[in-house]
Amino acid sequence: MLRLFSWLISCAILVMLTSCSDFDREFTVQSAKATIDVSADGTALVSESFDILVKEGENYGGVYVDIPQRFTDVAGSHWRDFDLITARWNGRDEHYFKENNVPGYAIYIGKWHCRNCPADLPAGPGKVEIAYRLGRLVRHEGDRQILSLPAYMGHVHDQGAKKAVTLTIPSGGMLRLSHRDPPAYEITQSAPNEILVSIAAGKGDRVLPDIEIEYPEGTFLSGTSDKLVRWWLSDHFLAFISILGPLIASGFAVSRLASGRRLPAASKAIDTEMLGSISPALAAYLFRNWKADAAKAAFMASVAHLAVKRKFRISGLGEDAEASDLSAKQARGKRKITGARWYSLPAATRFVFERIEKEQPVVDRRRILYASYGVEGELHKTVLAEYQKIRGKDRWISRAVLSILVLGVAVAYFAGLLIFSAAICGLLLVSLAAVGVLREPERISSPMDFRQVLGMCLGLPGLMIISVCYIVTTEVLSEQLPYLVAILLDIAGILVVAAILRVPTPKQRQIRDSVLSLDRYLRGGTDGPAMSVECYEHYLPFAVALDAEHYWTERFNFWQESEKMDAYAPDWRINS
Repeated sequence: MLRLFSWLISCAILVMLTSCSDFDREFTVQSAKATIDVSADGTALVSESFDILVKEGENYGGVYVDIPQRFTDVAGSHWRDFDLITARWNGRDEHYFKENNVPGYAIYIGKWHCRNCPADLPAGPGKVEIAYRLGRLVRHEGDRQILSLPAYMGHVHDQGAKKAVTLTIPSGGMLRLSHRDPPAYEITQSAPNEILVSIAAGKGDRVLPDIEIEYPEGTFLSGTSDKLVRWWLSDHFLAFISILGPLIASGFAVSRLASGRRLPAASKAIDTEMLGSISPALAAYLFRNWKADAAKAAFMASVAHLAVKRKFRISGLGEDAEASDLSAKQARGKRKITGARWYSLPAATRFVFERIEKEQPVVDRRRILYASYGVEGELHKTVLAEYQKIRGKDRWISRAVLSILVLGVAVAYFAGLLIFSAAICGLLLVSLAAVGVLREPERISSPMDFRQVLGMCLGLPGLMIISVCYIVTTEVLSEQLPYLVAILLDIAGILVVAAILRVPTPKQRQIRDSVLSLDRYLRGGTDGPAMSVECYEHYLPFAVALDAEHYWTERFNFWQESEKMDAYAPDWRINS
Protein backbone atom coordinates (compact mmCIF):
# COMPACT_ATOMS: atom_id res chain seq x y z
CA MET A 1 0.00 0.00 0.00
CA LEU A 2 2.86 2.37 0.78
CA ARG A 3 4.35 1.79 -2.66
CA LEU A 4 1.04 2.82 -4.21
CA PHE A 5 0.95 5.98 -2.10
CA SER A 6 4.55 6.87 -3.05
CA TRP A 7 3.75 6.38 -6.74
CA LEU A 8 0.67 8.57 -6.50
CA ILE A 9 2.59 11.28 -4.65
CA SER A 10 5.33 11.16 -7.32
CA CYS A 11 2.68 11.72 -9.99
CA ALA A 12 1.34 14.64 -7.97
CA ILE A 13 4.83 16.22 -7.79
CA LEU A 14 5.18 15.83 -11.55
CA VAL A 15 1.82 17.52 -12.04
CA MET A 16 2.91 20.39 -9.81
CA LEU A 17 6.17 20.86 -11.71
CA THR A 18 4.42 21.05 -15.04
CA SER A 19 1.71 23.42 -13.88
CA CYS A 20 3.61 25.86 -11.68
CA SER A 21 5.30 27.85 -14.45
CA ASP A 22 3.88 31.28 -15.35
CA PHE A 23 5.65 32.26 -18.56
CA ASP A 24 4.29 35.81 -18.76
CA ARG A 25 5.57 36.57 -15.26
CA GLU A 26 9.00 34.93 -15.63
CA PHE A 27 9.90 35.56 -19.30
CA THR A 28 9.31 38.02 -22.13
CA VAL A 29 9.83 37.32 -25.84
CA GLN A 30 11.42 40.47 -27.23
CA SER A 31 11.86 39.38 -30.85
CA ALA A 32 11.59 36.28 -33.00
CA LYS A 33 13.20 35.48 -36.34
CA ALA A 34 13.20 32.45 -38.60
CA THR A 35 14.74 31.37 -41.89
CA ILE A 36 13.22 28.59 -43.98
CA ASP A 37 15.17 27.00 -46.83
CA VAL A 38 12.93 24.78 -48.98
CA SER A 39 14.62 22.02 -51.00
CA ALA A 40 13.60 20.45 -54.30
CA ASP A 41 12.35 17.32 -52.52
CA GLY A 42 9.69 19.28 -50.64
CA THR A 43 11.48 19.39 -47.28
CA ALA A 44 12.64 22.52 -45.47
CA LEU A 45 15.50 23.37 -43.14
CA VAL A 46 14.19 25.75 -40.47
CA SER A 47 16.28 27.89 -38.12
CA GLU A 48 14.54 29.95 -35.43
CA SER A 49 15.91 32.36 -32.84
CA PHE A 50 14.14 34.10 -29.97
CA ASP A 51 15.45 36.98 -27.88
CA ILE A 52 14.21 36.15 -24.37
CA LEU A 53 14.30 38.39 -21.31
CA VAL A 54 14.43 36.43 -18.05
CA LYS A 55 12.65 38.71 -15.58
CA GLU A 56 12.95 36.70 -12.35
CA GLY A 57 15.87 34.83 -10.82
CA GLU A 58 13.60 31.98 -9.75
CA ASN A 59 11.91 30.60 -12.83
CA TYR A 60 10.89 27.39 -14.53
CA GLY A 61 14.35 27.03 -16.04
CA GLY A 62 13.47 26.96 -19.73
CA VAL A 63 11.02 27.80 -22.48
CA TYR A 64 8.92 25.83 -24.94
CA VAL A 65 9.00 26.21 -28.71
CA ASP A 66 5.91 24.88 -30.49
CA ILE A 67 6.35 23.08 -33.81
CA PRO A 68 3.03 22.47 -35.60
CA GLN A 69 3.07 19.09 -37.30
CA ARG A 70 -0.52 18.37 -38.28
CA PHE A 71 -2.20 19.78 -41.36
CA THR A 72 -5.47 19.11 -43.19
CA ASP A 73 -6.24 18.99 -46.89
CA VAL A 74 -8.98 17.51 -49.07
CA ALA A 75 -7.67 14.00 -48.31
CA GLY A 76 -7.94 14.41 -44.54
CA SER A 77 -5.55 15.07 -41.67
CA HIS A 78 -1.83 14.34 -42.00
CA TRP A 79 1.38 14.70 -40.03
CA ARG A 80 4.51 16.40 -41.30
CA ASP A 81 7.90 14.81 -40.85
CA PHE A 82 10.03 16.41 -38.14
CA ASP A 83 13.70 15.99 -37.29
CA LEU A 84 15.32 18.13 -34.60
CA ILE A 85 18.90 19.17 -35.36
CA THR A 86 20.08 21.59 -32.65
CA ALA A 87 18.74 23.37 -29.57
CA ARG A 88 20.88 26.13 -28.03
CA TRP A 89 20.81 28.76 -25.31
CA ASN A 90 23.11 31.79 -25.77
CA GLY A 91 25.06 30.05 -28.54
CA ARG A 92 25.82 26.79 -26.73
CA ASP A 93 24.06 23.46 -26.82
CA GLU A 94 21.45 23.24 -24.09
CA HIS A 95 19.42 20.46 -22.52
CA TYR A 96 16.13 19.81 -24.31
CA PHE A 97 13.35 17.27 -24.59
CA LYS A 98 10.35 16.83 -26.87
CA GLU A 99 6.75 16.69 -25.72
CA ASN A 100 4.17 15.21 -28.06
CA ASN A 101 0.87 16.79 -28.88
CA VAL A 102 -1.76 16.30 -31.55
CA PRO A 103 -1.05 19.65 -33.30
CA GLY A 104 2.71 19.03 -33.12
CA TYR A 105 5.77 18.99 -30.89
CA ALA A 106 6.60 21.24 -27.95
CA ILE A 107 10.39 21.47 -27.58
CA TYR A 108 11.61 22.39 -24.10
CA ILE A 109 14.97 24.19 -24.10
CA GLY A 110 16.55 25.04 -20.76
CA LYS A 111 17.93 23.59 -17.57
CA TRP A 112 17.50 19.96 -16.60
CA HIS A 113 15.13 19.52 -13.66
CA CYS A 114 16.56 17.22 -11.01
CA ARG A 115 16.75 17.01 -7.22
CA ASN A 116 20.30 18.27 -6.73
CA CYS A 117 20.78 20.73 -9.60
CA PRO A 118 19.56 24.35 -9.92
CA ALA A 119 16.96 24.61 -12.66
CA ASP A 120 16.73 28.43 -12.84
CA LEU A 121 17.96 30.40 -15.83
CA PRO A 122 20.03 33.49 -14.93
CA ALA A 123 18.07 36.75 -15.02
CA GLY A 124 18.69 39.01 -18.00
CA PRO A 125 18.62 38.73 -21.78
CA GLY A 126 19.16 35.41 -23.52
CA LYS A 127 18.79 33.86 -26.95
CA VAL A 128 17.11 30.59 -27.79
CA GLU A 129 18.08 28.97 -31.09
CA ILE A 130 16.57 25.89 -32.62
CA ALA A 131 17.10 24.17 -35.98
CA TYR A 132 15.06 21.33 -37.42
CA ARG A 133 13.93 19.82 -40.71
CA LEU A 134 10.30 19.71 -41.80
CA GLY A 135 8.99 17.34 -44.44
CA ARG A 136 5.79 16.61 -46.32
CA LEU A 137 5.18 20.24 -47.24
CA VAL A 138 3.90 19.63 -50.77
CA ARG A 139 0.41 18.46 -51.69
CA HIS A 140 -1.30 17.97 -55.04
CA GLU A 141 -4.34 19.88 -56.30
CA GLY A 142 -5.22 18.76 -59.80
CA ASP A 143 -2.24 19.47 -62.05
CA ARG A 144 -0.63 21.82 -59.55
CA GLN A 145 1.70 21.34 -56.57
CA ILE A 146 1.06 23.43 -53.47
CA LEU A 147 3.93 24.25 -51.10
CA SER A 148 2.29 24.79 -47.69
CA LEU A 149 4.44 26.33 -44.96
CA PRO A 150 2.93 26.40 -41.46
CA ALA A 151 2.47 29.78 -39.82
CA TYR A 152 4.11 28.42 -36.68
CA MET A 153 5.66 31.76 -35.80
CA GLY A 154 2.21 33.15 -35.07
CA HIS A 155 1.97 31.62 -31.61
CA VAL A 156 4.93 32.40 -29.38
CA HIS A 157 3.72 32.35 -25.78
CA ASP A 158 2.36 35.80 -24.93
CA GLN A 159 2.36 37.15 -28.53
CA GLY A 160 4.21 40.18 -27.20
CA ALA A 161 6.84 40.35 -29.92
CA LYS A 162 6.91 40.80 -33.65
CA LYS A 163 8.11 37.93 -35.80
CA ALA A 164 10.01 37.95 -39.06
CA VAL A 165 10.32 34.95 -41.39
CA THR A 166 12.66 34.70 -44.40
CA LEU A 167 11.67 32.05 -46.96
CA THR A 168 14.02 30.68 -49.59
CA ILE A 169 11.99 28.70 -52.12
CA PRO A 170 12.41 27.22 -55.61
CA SER A 171 11.69 29.62 -58.46
CA GLY A 172 8.51 29.49 -60.48
CA GLY A 173 6.03 29.67 -57.64
CA MET A 174 3.03 31.99 -57.25
CA LEU A 175 2.09 33.16 -53.79
CA ARG A 176 -1.49 32.63 -52.65
CA LEU A 177 -2.54 35.67 -50.63
CA SER A 178 -4.68 35.49 -47.51
CA HIS A 179 -8.30 36.50 -48.04
CA ARG A 180 -8.61 37.91 -44.56
CA ASP A 181 -9.31 41.57 -43.98
CA PRO A 182 -7.13 42.90 -42.53
CA PRO A 183 -4.40 40.51 -43.73
CA ALA A 184 -3.06 38.13 -41.12
CA TYR A 185 0.52 39.06 -41.92
CA GLU A 186 2.54 41.22 -44.35
CA ILE A 187 4.30 39.39 -47.22
CA THR A 188 7.00 40.87 -49.44
CA GLN A 189 8.58 38.95 -52.33
CA SER A 190 12.05 40.50 -52.57
CA ALA A 191 13.29 38.05 -55.22
CA PRO A 192 11.87 35.18 -57.34
CA ASN A 193 13.09 32.68 -54.77
CA GLU A 194 12.86 34.76 -51.57
CA ILE A 195 9.87 35.90 -49.55
CA LEU A 196 9.84 38.01 -46.39
CA VAL A 197 6.97 37.55 -43.93
CA SER A 198 6.29 40.01 -41.10
CA ILE A 199 3.91 38.92 -38.31
CA ALA A 200 2.76 41.68 -36.00
CA ALA A 201 2.26 41.22 -32.28
CA GLY A 202 -1.19 39.88 -31.65
CA LYS A 203 -3.48 38.18 -29.22
CA GLY A 204 -2.94 34.66 -27.98
CA ASP A 205 -6.12 33.32 -29.54
CA ARG A 206 -5.22 34.50 -33.05
CA VAL A 207 -5.05 31.71 -35.64
CA LEU A 208 -2.88 32.45 -38.68
CA PRO A 209 -3.33 30.70 -42.02
CA ASP A 210 -0.51 28.72 -43.59
CA ILE A 211 1.63 30.31 -46.27
CA GLU A 212 0.79 28.65 -49.60
CA ILE A 213 2.78 28.86 -52.84
CA GLU A 214 1.49 27.29 -56.06
CA TYR A 215 3.86 25.48 -58.45
CA PRO A 216 3.48 23.59 -61.73
CA GLU A 217 3.32 19.79 -61.61
CA GLY A 218 6.79 18.22 -61.45
CA THR A 219 8.52 21.06 -59.62
CA PHE A 220 9.04 18.93 -56.51
CA LEU A 221 10.10 15.32 -56.51
CA SER A 222 7.23 12.90 -55.86
CA GLY A 223 7.43 10.62 -52.84
CA THR A 224 8.78 7.10 -53.24
CA SER A 225 6.57 4.10 -52.53
CA ASP A 226 8.21 3.39 -49.16
CA LYS A 227 7.77 7.04 -48.15
CA LEU A 228 4.09 6.94 -49.16
CA VAL A 229 3.60 3.84 -47.02
CA ARG A 230 5.37 5.48 -44.09
CA TRP A 231 3.21 8.59 -44.44
CA TRP A 232 0.04 6.49 -44.53
CA LEU A 233 1.08 4.64 -41.38
CA SER A 234 1.94 7.88 -39.57
CA ASP A 235 -1.45 9.37 -40.50
CA HIS A 236 -3.39 6.41 -39.12
CA PHE A 237 -1.12 5.19 -36.31
CA LEU A 238 -2.61 7.27 -33.48
CA ALA A 239 -6.19 6.62 -34.57
CA PHE A 240 -5.46 2.89 -34.83
CA ILE A 241 -4.01 2.49 -31.35
CA SER A 242 -6.81 4.70 -30.00
CA ILE A 243 -9.52 2.28 -31.10
CA LEU A 244 -7.47 -0.87 -30.53
CA GLY A 245 -7.60 -0.69 -26.72
CA PRO A 246 -11.43 -0.44 -26.46
CA LEU A 247 -11.75 -3.15 -29.12
CA ILE A 248 -9.55 -5.52 -27.09
CA ALA A 249 -11.52 -4.80 -23.91
CA SER A 250 -14.94 -5.21 -25.51
CA GLY A 251 -13.91 -8.32 -27.47
CA PHE A 252 -12.41 -9.94 -24.40
CA ALA A 253 -15.45 -9.15 -22.24
CA VAL A 254 -17.93 -10.39 -24.85
CA SER A 255 -16.00 -13.61 -25.45
CA ARG A 256 -15.70 -14.37 -21.73
CA LEU A 257 -19.31 -13.60 -20.94
CA ALA A 258 -20.45 -15.67 -23.93
CA SER A 259 -18.29 -18.61 -22.88
CA GLY A 260 -19.66 -18.35 -19.35
CA ARG A 261 -23.20 -18.69 -20.64
CA ARG A 262 -22.43 -21.70 -22.82
CA LEU A 263 -22.95 -24.18 -20.00
CA PRO A 264 -24.41 -27.66 -20.25
CA ALA A 265 -27.91 -28.12 -18.91
CA ALA A 266 -28.02 -28.37 -15.15
CA SER A 267 -28.03 -32.01 -14.12
CA LYS A 268 -30.23 -33.28 -11.30
CA ALA A 269 -27.81 -36.13 -10.56
CA ILE A 270 -25.14 -35.77 -7.89
CA ASP A 271 -21.67 -35.25 -9.33
CA THR A 272 -19.72 -37.12 -6.66
CA GLU A 273 -16.38 -36.57 -8.38
CA MET A 274 -16.81 -32.79 -8.50
CA LEU A 275 -18.09 -32.60 -4.92
CA GLY A 276 -15.12 -34.66 -3.79
CA SER A 277 -12.78 -31.96 -5.13
CA ILE A 278 -14.08 -29.17 -2.85
CA SER A 279 -14.23 -28.66 0.89
CA PRO A 280 -17.45 -28.49 2.94
CA ALA A 281 -16.42 -24.94 3.90
CA LEU A 282 -16.44 -23.87 0.23
CA ALA A 283 -19.85 -25.52 -0.19
CA ALA A 284 -21.15 -23.40 2.71
CA TYR A 285 -19.93 -20.17 1.09
CA LEU A 286 -21.25 -21.11 -2.36
CA PHE A 287 -24.64 -22.05 -0.92
CA ARG A 288 -24.92 -18.64 0.79
CA ASN A 289 -23.47 -16.59 -2.10
CA TRP A 290 -20.40 -15.60 -0.03
CA LYS A 291 -22.37 -13.72 2.59
CA ALA A 292 -20.87 -13.01 5.99
CA ASP A 293 -23.05 -15.56 7.81
CA ALA A 294 -21.43 -18.37 5.82
CA ALA A 295 -18.35 -18.35 8.09
CA LYS A 296 -20.18 -20.01 10.99
CA ALA A 297 -21.59 -22.81 8.82
CA ALA A 298 -18.21 -23.27 7.10
CA PHE A 299 -16.45 -23.61 10.47
CA MET A 300 -18.90 -26.21 11.82
CA ALA A 301 -18.86 -28.10 8.51
CA SER A 302 -15.06 -28.31 8.78
CA VAL A 303 -15.42 -29.58 12.36
CA ALA A 304 -17.75 -32.35 11.14
CA HIS A 305 -15.32 -33.12 8.32
CA LEU A 306 -12.46 -33.54 10.79
CA ALA A 307 -14.62 -35.75 12.98
CA VAL A 308 -15.70 -38.18 10.25
CA LYS A 309 -12.06 -38.30 9.11
CA ARG A 310 -11.20 -39.44 12.67
CA LYS A 311 -8.92 -36.50 13.43
CA PHE A 312 -10.70 -36.04 16.76
CA ARG A 313 -13.93 -36.93 18.55
CA ILE A 314 -16.75 -34.43 19.13
CA SER A 315 -19.68 -34.36 21.49
CA GLY A 316 -22.08 -32.90 18.94
CA LEU A 317 -22.51 -30.55 16.00
CA GLY A 318 -23.85 -27.55 17.91
CA GLU A 319 -22.07 -24.48 19.26
CA ASP A 320 -21.66 -26.12 22.69
CA ALA A 321 -19.77 -29.07 21.20
CA GLU A 322 -16.42 -30.20 22.58
CA ALA A 323 -13.50 -31.97 20.89
CA SER A 324 -11.10 -34.50 22.35
CA ASP A 325 -8.49 -37.06 21.32
CA LEU A 326 -6.85 -34.85 18.71
CA SER A 327 -4.81 -37.17 16.53
CA ALA A 328 -3.76 -35.08 13.53
CA LYS A 329 -0.54 -33.92 15.19
CA GLN A 330 0.63 -37.50 15.57
CA ALA A 331 -0.55 -38.24 12.05
CA ARG A 332 1.61 -35.42 10.68
CA GLY A 333 4.63 -36.95 12.40
CA LYS A 334 4.18 -40.31 10.66
CA ARG A 335 4.65 -39.12 7.10
CA LYS A 336 4.84 -42.59 5.51
CA ILE A 337 1.61 -43.87 7.09
CA THR A 338 -0.82 -41.05 7.75
CA GLY A 339 0.97 -37.82 6.81
CA ALA A 340 -0.40 -37.91 3.25
CA ARG A 341 -3.92 -38.26 4.63
CA TRP A 342 -3.48 -35.10 6.67
CA TYR A 343 -2.22 -32.99 3.77
CA SER A 344 -4.93 -34.37 1.49
CA LEU A 345 -7.48 -32.54 3.62
CA PRO A 346 -8.62 -29.14 2.27
CA ALA A 347 -6.80 -26.08 3.54
CA ALA A 348 -9.93 -24.75 5.28
CA THR A 349 -10.33 -28.03 7.19
CA ARG A 350 -6.69 -27.96 8.30
CA PHE A 351 -7.07 -24.32 9.33
CA VAL A 352 -10.04 -25.18 11.57
CA PHE A 353 -8.10 -28.04 13.17
CA GLU A 354 -5.19 -25.70 13.97
CA ARG A 355 -7.58 -23.24 15.59
CA ILE A 356 -9.05 -25.98 17.79
CA GLU A 357 -5.59 -27.33 18.55
CA LYS A 358 -4.52 -23.94 19.99
CA GLU A 359 -7.31 -23.97 22.57
CA GLN A 360 -6.32 -24.98 26.09
CA PRO A 361 -7.98 -28.32 26.97
CA VAL A 362 -10.01 -28.84 30.12
CA VAL A 363 -9.79 -32.51 31.10
CA ASP A 364 -8.68 -33.31 27.54
CA ARG A 365 -11.60 -31.45 25.98
CA ARG A 366 -11.54 -28.27 23.89
CA ARG A 367 -14.54 -26.02 23.37
CA ILE A 368 -15.40 -25.64 19.69
CA LEU A 369 -17.12 -22.31 20.33
CA TYR A 370 -13.95 -20.71 21.70
CA ALA A 371 -11.96 -21.76 18.65
CA SER A 372 -14.49 -20.14 16.31
CA TYR A 373 -14.00 -16.62 17.69
CA GLY A 374 -12.39 -14.22 15.16
CA VAL A 375 -11.91 -16.74 12.35
CA GLU A 376 -14.20 -15.03 9.83
CA GLY A 377 -11.54 -13.08 7.95
CA GLU A 378 -8.89 -15.79 7.78
CA LEU A 379 -11.40 -18.53 7.00
CA HIS A 380 -12.91 -16.47 4.18
CA LYS A 381 -9.43 -15.84 2.78
CA THR A 382 -8.58 -19.55 2.89
CA VAL A 383 -11.83 -20.62 1.22
CA LEU A 384 -11.49 -17.87 -1.39
CA ALA A 385 -8.00 -19.13 -2.26
CA GLU A 386 -9.48 -22.60 -2.81
CA TYR A 387 -12.21 -21.12 -5.03
CA GLN A 388 -9.67 -19.16 -7.09
CA LYS A 389 -7.51 -22.25 -7.44
CA ILE A 390 -10.45 -23.97 -9.09
CA ARG A 391 -10.54 -21.09 -11.55
CA GLY A 392 -6.85 -21.48 -12.31
CA LYS A 393 -4.41 -18.86 -13.51
CA ASP A 394 -6.09 -16.75 -16.17
CA ARG A 395 -3.10 -15.46 -18.09
CA TRP A 396 -5.27 -14.02 -20.82
CA ILE A 397 -6.79 -11.52 -18.41
CA SER A 398 -3.38 -10.24 -17.34
CA ARG A 399 -2.31 -10.05 -20.98
CA ALA A 400 -5.43 -8.14 -21.94
CA VAL A 401 -4.99 -5.68 -19.07
CA LEU A 402 -1.32 -5.17 -19.95
CA SER A 403 -2.11 -4.66 -23.64
CA ILE A 404 -4.84 -2.10 -22.94
CA LEU A 405 -2.58 -0.31 -20.45
CA VAL A 406 0.30 -0.09 -22.93
CA LEU A 407 -2.02 1.18 -25.67
CA GLY A 408 -3.56 3.75 -23.33
CA VAL A 409 -0.14 5.04 -22.27
CA ALA A 410 0.94 5.22 -25.93
CA VAL A 411 -2.15 7.22 -26.88
CA ALA A 412 -1.63 9.58 -23.93
CA TYR A 413 2.05 10.03 -24.81
CA PHE A 414 1.59 10.76 -28.52
CA ALA A 415 -1.48 12.94 -27.92
CA GLY A 416 0.26 15.05 -25.28
CA LEU A 417 -2.12 13.91 -22.54
CA LEU A 418 0.23 11.82 -20.42
CA ILE A 419 0.17 14.02 -17.31
CA PHE A 420 -3.51 14.80 -17.80
CA SER A 421 -4.23 11.06 -17.92
CA ALA A 422 -2.04 10.49 -14.86
CA ALA A 423 -4.11 13.09 -13.00
CA ILE A 424 -7.32 11.29 -14.03
CA CYS A 425 -5.89 7.94 -12.91
CA GLY A 426 -4.76 9.44 -9.59
CA LEU A 427 -8.23 10.85 -9.00
CA LEU A 428 -9.79 7.51 -9.91
CA LEU A 429 -7.46 5.48 -7.68
CA VAL A 430 -8.07 7.77 -4.69
CA SER A 431 -11.83 7.48 -5.25
CA LEU A 432 -11.66 3.69 -5.47
CA ALA A 433 -9.50 3.55 -2.35
CA ALA A 434 -12.03 5.69 -0.47
CA VAL A 435 -14.91 3.48 -1.62
CA GLY A 436 -12.96 0.36 -0.58
CA VAL A 437 -12.34 1.80 2.88
CA LEU A 438 -16.02 2.66 3.30
CA ARG A 439 -17.10 -0.82 2.18
CA GLU A 440 -14.51 -2.71 4.24
CA PRO A 441 -13.44 -0.50 7.17
CA GLU A 442 -11.95 -3.52 8.95
CA ARG A 443 -8.95 -3.33 6.61
CA ILE A 444 -7.71 -0.18 8.35
CA SER A 445 -8.71 -1.25 11.84
CA SER A 446 -5.25 -2.68 12.51
CA PRO A 447 -2.61 -0.35 14.02
CA MET A 448 -0.79 1.80 11.44
CA ASP A 449 2.60 3.46 11.68
CA PHE A 450 3.25 7.18 11.21
CA ARG A 451 3.96 6.95 7.48
CA GLN A 452 0.70 5.14 6.79
CA VAL A 453 -1.27 7.67 8.83
CA LEU A 454 0.48 10.53 7.01
CA GLY A 455 -0.28 8.95 3.64
CA MET A 456 -3.94 8.38 4.52
CA CYS A 457 -4.57 11.80 6.08
CA LEU A 458 -2.40 14.04 3.88
CA GLY A 459 -1.15 12.13 0.85
CA LEU A 460 -4.45 10.96 -0.59
CA PRO A 461 -6.42 14.21 -0.05
CA GLY A 462 -3.45 16.23 -1.35
CA LEU A 463 -3.21 14.07 -4.44
CA MET A 464 -6.93 14.45 -5.08
CA ILE A 465 -6.76 18.24 -4.75
CA ILE A 466 -3.74 18.50 -7.07
CA SER A 467 -5.30 16.19 -9.64
CA VAL A 468 -8.58 18.12 -9.65
CA CYS A 469 -6.77 21.47 -9.94
CA TYR A 470 -4.65 20.23 -12.84
CA ILE A 471 -7.63 18.76 -14.68
CA VAL A 472 -9.69 21.93 -14.23
CA THR A 473 -6.92 24.39 -15.17
CA THR A 474 -5.45 22.46 -18.12
CA GLU A 475 -6.92 23.21 -21.53
CA VAL A 476 -7.62 20.23 -23.75
CA LEU A 477 -7.46 21.18 -27.43
CA SER A 478 -10.27 20.18 -29.75
CA GLU A 479 -7.82 17.93 -31.65
CA GLN A 480 -7.06 16.08 -28.40
CA LEU A 481 -10.67 15.39 -27.40
CA PRO A 482 -11.11 12.16 -29.46
CA TYR A 483 -7.93 10.74 -27.97
CA LEU A 484 -8.96 11.76 -24.47
CA VAL A 485 -12.19 9.81 -25.01
CA ALA A 486 -10.09 6.84 -26.18
CA ILE A 487 -7.95 7.05 -23.02
CA LEU A 488 -11.06 7.11 -20.83
CA LEU A 489 -12.37 4.08 -22.71
CA ASP A 490 -9.05 2.32 -22.09
CA ILE A 491 -9.36 3.02 -18.36
CA ALA A 492 -12.93 1.73 -18.39
CA GLY A 493 -11.78 -1.30 -20.39
CA ILE A 494 -9.13 -2.16 -17.79
CA LEU A 495 -11.77 -1.97 -15.05
CA VAL A 496 -14.15 -4.15 -17.06
CA VAL A 497 -11.51 -6.79 -17.81
CA ALA A 498 -10.39 -6.78 -14.18
CA ALA A 499 -14.01 -7.17 -13.08
CA ILE A 500 -14.24 -10.37 -15.12
CA LEU A 501 -12.07 -11.95 -12.42
CA ARG A 502 -15.19 -11.83 -10.24
CA VAL A 503 -17.34 -13.56 -12.86
CA PRO A 504 -17.45 -17.32 -12.20
CA THR A 505 -15.94 -19.59 -14.82
CA PRO A 506 -17.98 -22.48 -16.27
CA LYS A 507 -16.27 -24.90 -13.89
CA GLN A 508 -17.03 -22.70 -10.89
CA ARG A 509 -20.68 -22.48 -11.96
CA GLN A 510 -20.84 -26.24 -12.38
CA ILE A 511 -19.51 -26.69 -8.85
CA ARG A 512 -22.18 -24.35 -7.47
CA ASP A 513 -24.86 -26.24 -9.42
CA SER A 514 -23.53 -29.47 -7.93
CA VAL A 515 -23.80 -27.97 -4.44
CA LEU A 516 -27.42 -27.00 -5.09
CA SER A 517 -28.15 -30.49 -6.44
CA LEU A 518 -26.57 -31.96 -3.32
CA ASP A 519 -28.82 -29.78 -1.17
CA ARG A 520 -31.89 -31.21 -2.91
CA TYR A 521 -30.55 -34.73 -2.43
CA LEU A 522 -29.82 -34.22 1.27
CA ARG A 523 -33.35 -32.93 1.83
CA GLY A 524 -34.87 -35.86 -0.08
CA GLY A 525 -35.92 -33.86 -3.11
CA THR A 526 -34.01 -35.91 -5.66
CA ASP A 527 -32.32 -39.28 -6.04
CA GLY A 528 -28.65 -39.87 -5.38
CA PRO A 529 -26.20 -42.38 -3.95
CA ALA A 530 -27.76 -45.25 -2.00
CA MET A 531 -27.90 -44.68 1.73
CA SER A 532 -25.35 -46.44 3.93
CA VAL A 533 -23.27 -45.64 6.98
CA GLU A 534 -20.38 -44.65 4.74
CA CYS A 535 -22.67 -42.46 2.61
CA TYR A 536 -24.14 -40.79 5.70
CA GLU A 537 -20.72 -39.96 7.14
CA HIS A 538 -19.36 -38.85 3.76
CA TYR A 539 -22.09 -36.26 3.19
CA LEU A 540 -22.64 -35.25 6.83
CA PRO A 541 -20.11 -32.33 6.67
CA PHE A 542 -21.88 -31.03 3.55
CA ALA A 543 -25.24 -31.38 5.29
CA VAL A 544 -23.91 -29.19 8.12
CA ALA A 545 -22.61 -26.68 5.54
CA LEU A 546 -25.99 -26.51 3.79
CA ASP A 547 -28.14 -26.39 6.96
CA ALA A 548 -29.58 -29.79 6.00
CA GLU A 549 -28.09 -31.85 8.85
CA HIS A 550 -31.54 -32.40 10.42
CA TYR A 551 -33.07 -33.71 7.16
CA TRP A 552 -30.03 -35.82 6.35
CA THR A 553 -30.02 -37.44 9.81
CA GLU A 554 -33.77 -38.12 9.61
CA ARG A 555 -33.27 -39.88 6.28
CA PHE A 556 -30.43 -41.93 7.79
CA ASN A 557 -32.55 -42.90 10.82
CA PHE A 558 -35.43 -43.93 8.60
CA TRP A 559 -33.09 -46.05 6.50
CA GLN A 560 -31.61 -47.58 9.66
CA GLU A 561 -35.07 -48.56 10.91
CA SER A 562 -36.02 -50.02 7.54
CA GLU A 563 -32.86 -52.11 7.52
CA LYS A 564 -33.48 -53.13 11.20
CA MET A 565 -29.93 -52.18 12.10
CA ASP A 566 -28.57 -51.72 15.58
CA ALA A 567 -28.23 -48.26 17.03
CA TYR A 568 -25.63 -46.15 15.24
CA ALA A 569 -22.74 -45.36 17.60
CA PRO A 570 -19.82 -43.92 15.59
CA ASP A 571 -16.35 -43.90 17.07
CA TRP A 572 -15.97 -40.16 16.26
CA ARG A 573 -18.71 -39.17 18.73
CA ILE A 574 -18.17 -38.66 22.45
CA ASN A 575 -20.81 -40.82 24.08
CA SER A 576 -20.70 -39.36 27.58
